[in-house]
Amino acid sequence: MQPTVIINQHRNTAIIAGTSGKKLLVIKLGKGKLTVTAVTLQQINAQGYTVSDYSPALAAQSYLQHGAGVTEKARKFLEKIAAGEFSSGLTFTPQ
Repeated sequence: MQPTVIINQHRNTAIIAGTSGKKLLVIKLGKGKLTVTAVTLQQINAQGYTVSDYSPALAAQSYLQHGAGVTEKARKFLEKIAAGEFSSGLTFTPQ
């Protein structure tokens, strides 16, 4: 799976950074420290997220500058994405 930027109707953004079993590893932009959360596709859909055409690398660079900080696990994902160690193609398609 490729990193993918998603957005909901409230303009909340998140990056799908990978998978863990059947769950998606998501880094949501928010007020506190950025963390990696494992969620199901159903939870993503229930929160109204859809795929954005925004560049995952640009989003990751922005997330790395988050004022409240980033956990070590989230930083590792974001640095890989920002460095372009993944293809820019989007392969995530909510059902």
